[in-house]
Parts: sequence; C-alpha cells; structure tokens
Amino acid sequence: MMTSRLHIVLLAAAVAGLVFPVRGQSVATISVDADQVSGPVNRRIFGQNINAGDDARIFSSDTTNPNLIQRGEGFWDPERGAPIPLVVRQSKAVDMSMLRYPGGCLVHNYDWRRTVGPQAKARGWLFGLDEYLRLCDAIGATPLITVSDYVLPADQMPENAAGLVEYLNSPADAAHPWAMKRAEWGHPAPYHVAWFELGNESIHGNHRVLPHRQYTPEQYAAYANATAAAMRRVDPGIRIGIVMTPGPGTDVNNAWNRTVVRLAGASADFVVLHVYAPQEKADIPADLLMQAMMVAPQHIAERLADYHRMIRQQLGHDLPLAITEFNGALEQPAWRLSFGDALECADLIRVFLESASNVVLACYWDFVNGPFGMLRTTMLSPSGEPASEAPALLLYKLWAAHFGSQLVQVNVQSPVADFPGAGSEEASRGSVAEPRQRLQTVDPMQYRVPPDTPADNLQIHWQKSGVSIDVENLSGSIHPVLARIPRPSTNPGIPVEISLSVDARFIPDAGSDPITMGIGLRDSRDANADRSGAELDANTGTWRHFNVTYRLGAQTPSVDLIARLSTDGRKISGTLQLHNLIVVDFASAHDSAYPLLTSSASLSSDRHSLYLIVLNKSDSDSIPTTIRLRGFSADEARYWQVSAPALTSGSATTESQADTRLSLSGSGLASHVFPARSMTAIEFRQ
Repeated sequence: MMTSRLHIVLLAAAVAGLVFPVRGQSVATISVDADQVSGPVNRRIFGQNINAGDDARIFSSDTTNPNLIQRGEGFWDPERGAPIPLVVRQSKAVDMSMLRYPGGCLVHNYDWRRTVGPQAKARGWLFGLDEYLRLCDAIGATPLITVSDYVLPADQMPENAAGLVEYLNSPADAAHPWAMKRAEWGHPAPYHVAWFELGNESIHGNHRVLPHRQYTPEQYAAYANATAAAMRRVDPGIRIGIVMTPGPGTDVNNAWNRTVVRLAGASADFVVLHVYAPQEKADIPADLLMQAMMVAPQHIAERLADYHRMIRQQLGHDLPLAITEFNGALEQPAWRLSFGDALECADLIRVFLESASNVVLACYWDFVNGPFGMLRTTMLSPSGEPASEAPALLLYKLWAAHFGSQLVQVNVQSPVADFPGAGSEEASRGSVAEPRQRLQTVDPMQYRVPPDTPADNLQIHWQKSGVSIDVENLSGSIHPVLARIPRPSTNPGIPVEISLSVDARFIPDAGSDPITMGIGLRDSRDANADRSGAELDANTGTWRHFNVTYRLGAQTPSVDLIARLSTDGRKISGTLQLHNLIVVDFASAHDSAYPLLTSSASLSSDRHSLYLIVLNKSDSDSIPTTIRLRGFSADEARYWQVSAPALTSGSATTESQADTRLSLSGSGLASHVFPARSMTAIEFRQ
C-alpha cells in the first residue's frame, strides 16, 4: 500500500513539473485562479480507437476475427447496416471527440481500396471505410485515419495514399475518378477528413505479413516525405503525423526518433507517440504494480517534455504531439480493467490537457470489447446489449459531463508518496530527482553459458569483438541464453539496471527465407520473461546499432543475455552477428516523490460555472482538502464522485456520489475530504 509522507508539493496544472517543496503539513490545498486562463480546453484529448482491419498474417496465419471487419469490434450492426445505438450513446457519453481507424498493427495489412464498394461487401468487408465514416458522423467524432506503411511496396504507397485522400475529400467530377466511385457508391459529397498519421509503430515491421518489410529510420522518412507530398497535392489542408518508437522505457533520443524527425519533420504537422506504461512484469506484486500506475502520469509528463526538447534539437522548432494510443502496458485482463488502470488514464487526460504538454490529440486504446475495452457488449446481439462498464468508462463520463471550455490555473499542495521503482517506472522519492549512475562495465564473455537448447542446427561462437550465431534449417522459435550476468552490487534498496549496446546484422544464406531475430535481457529465473529486447531486420546484411536496458526486480539474482530466433514455421539458415557488445551496470535514476492529489480546472464559456476535477491516487488515505477560488464568486457547489474498494477493483467501482451538495464556507472557499482511490468532479456555480 502507498503511505503518505509529511511532504507537500506544489503543482501548477498549467506548468509541467514540481515546484519548491514544502514540509510539515499533512492536509491538501487546491487553489484555483479563474482569472488565469491557460487557453481553450482541447476536446480532441478525449479520443478513442477502433480495431477494424483484417488481422490475417499480423499475429496469425489467417483471418481469425471476422467481427473486426463485419462488426467494427462491436460498433456496427451488419444486419441493419448501421451503428449500434447503445454503443453510440455510450460514445457520446464519454465525449468521443476523435475515433482512430483502422487500428494499430492491423494497418500493416490494410489497403483501403479493399474496404469500399460492392466488391468489399462480397468479400466480407461489411464494416469498411464508408461505414467507419458513417459511425463517426453518428457519434460526432472527428475521423483520424492511419495510412498503411507496409501493405504495398514503399514506392507504391504515395499513390495509394493520394487515392485515399481523393476518395475522401475531392469533388466527384471527371478529374477525380476515386471521388466519382464514392458518389456512385452512395456518398456524393466529400467527407472532408483532415487528420492522418503515416503508419503504426513502423519500426516493428509488418509482423507476419508476406513479404516481410521493416523500414530503417531513413527508409521510413523517405516513405513519409513522399507519401505526405502526394497526399497534400490532392488536399493541401490535411494534417499529417509521423510515428516515433512505442513502448514503456523507450529512449526518447534513440536513432529512429532523431532520424525520422530530422529527415521527415518538415513534412509533418504533428509527431505520433504511443504511451504504454507501466510495464507489467511477472515479479511485480499487485500492490506495487498499482502504485506504478499512480506514479506513471508524472513520469509521462516528463517524457513529453523530453520529446519536445528532442524535436526542437533535430528540427529547429517544435511540433505538437499526438498520443494516438495510450494505456498501461498490462497483460492480465483483471489489471487492464482495474480501477487503478482507469485512474491512471484519467490522470493522463489531465497531463495531456496541460498547455506545457502541447498534445494536439489523444486516443485511449481501445473503446469497445478489445483487451482494454471500457465498454463490453455482446457483439452478436443486434442492440449490442447486455453491456458492462469498466471503471475507465465511469471516469471518462465524469471528465465529459463536468468540464468546461477554458482551462484555468490550479495549484495543488498535496501529500506525496515514495515509490521504490518497478517495471518501466523509475523510483520516486525525496524532493529532488537524480540521474542514473554508472557502476561498472561488464565483460559478457566472462559470464557466457553453454546453449540452453543444444541443437545440431545452432552454433554459438564467442570472439573478442562479440558473438556470432549460425543457424541451419532452423524452424520454430528458440531463445538461447548467451550469458548470465550477475546482479550489480549496491546498497540494499537501491534499484539497479543493466544496459546492453550492440551492433548487429543477420546474413541469410542464399535462398533462405527472411526472418526477424532479436536480442534481449530477461530475469534469469523466468525463461518466458522476455521483457526487454530489440528486433533485427533479417532482410539485409547491413549493420544496425541497438540499445537495450533492463531494470531488475527486487528479487532478480541475475539477468540472461539472450538471442530471440523465430521462424514462423519456415526453415531459416544464416548467421546473426553481434559486434561491439558492451554491457554496463547502473544504479537507476529516481524521480522526486509523486503527489497523491492531482487536479485540473476549467470555466464554462459564459463563465457562470467553474469545474474542478480532483483525483486521489492513494490506495489507503483519504485527504482533507481546502479549496480556494480566486476570480470566481460561487453561490453553490455540487459534486459527483467515483470510487472503488481497492485500486485492483474492477466491477466494484461505483459512482458513490451524484449531484451532491458541497458546503461553501464563503463565496471563494470550500472544504472536502477526497476519499482514497477516487475521482471527483465539482461544479461551482454563480
């Protein structure tokens, strides 16, 4: 459980970061200044995702879930050819401002031309591009379309993307044949779609789609420049984003990010991030994982600032960020649908709204029936019912129903908590953040081990410069251990991590199929815990540099350096070469202690209502709080509150208070005890 310390931190919602800590108090104060307007509330922060593409050869060999392209994962009733009313109502209730399509990795296999017209219906695409746009119209959501990065060879993608823009936005005349087809198929008027992103997590390649493709950062930048130019020739008014590397703990300044921004930033209106944190690991107990979710928003706010610094360094000016996917990096369904995860995502809304974050849009992953779906329906029911609501839906409804149009300054003096560090989240303690400290360089050859999977078709050779791994007619997946590196020696309680730097290439034998291989670090106690790694593109013999960092769990005795060899059922022959292999031990960085109470405030357009959102992220302590208003004379106040018995709770989450009177001590003063594990929306009216 989290325990409050007798520290106070002062946070400004309009200013990222902690400001002069105060000690010696255990209650909280929230000060709202209605005269200090930060700017308009960006409703595009309340976006969502829909997973609605063909999953063939993405994560399996064939189409495994036809409901994706027939029912839009639960948004669409193919029998009526219309959106499901219940889902539309719930979408409006969370103010679904944007809806991203056709999904994440499904876009690698997505050719928009296969989803439109009578032939699409004949092939089973009952929910395609036009149906998605009808759905957006029914909800009142702005479309955000992900343009495929790999469905065709790179030199064919600009024309394909230009055709998409023509189909969506051009007038139906002889000069625009795709727009003529749109009119023929029932929609004469242009759709006027403005928002596009180029690819999805493109650094990963196209998974199992054949032929295998995986851009280098230079190749992706060339694809992005050519595709953006072709799209803008059709419609100069569209807005286009380029993609960064995803995942918790990703180095903001890695080679992909720097190269893509430097080479393709001039073609972009925004930079796309996917934010998944914290990362669940097998050795993290539930209470520590829940606490990691509570500290993650503070760390993510700092990472957003790091991205802006990197963009300015590479491009000479800043670009806004688009968070087109965000959630916890959680594997267990119970944690994905827990109150802890919901409270983290609700707090991220606060972070994304802050002007210092410069976030142009954000889309929760994902809305209905997916792994994180905040709404669960029976897809085969024409009405979509019965439905269950995950905690995130209740918190999103509070944001949607009780927030205004102008963001105003709010300062929070709050008790703070220490966090020892877990998974992707660094420790948070004390009043000052400290960078990680280098301990020693390790010689991995000193700790090399015999192959844990002896095989005639696998040979591992150590040299002074690194390792080479020969494979012959290899099929299936194996993870040979190359070295077992002991835990760094430090004082008890100090989090530690091991970093790996390596130059790598795979040289396939003549006639061998391509393959994606990797190198990674994992807890030596768990052969399946491959939690940190880097993938290699096996199609080329060119050298590429990789950095991998693994933060050790509290009980991790040693870390295995492994190769990851996966053939997807094919027979592979060739050599994986690892040169300039450097392993370094570090004492992990730590952030300052994190606030248990966070808040955001806004005004209605007529200034007659002042809205205050307050989150108590303590799993144990209610927090008595004084609320002070400046520049707003309140005649009455009412509040709504959602809480849960524990951060691990799911279905037990309830709206514990609804439209309840909050006593005022004066026109600008109120007090309230915010219960542990809660989100509260207060409306002050004059």
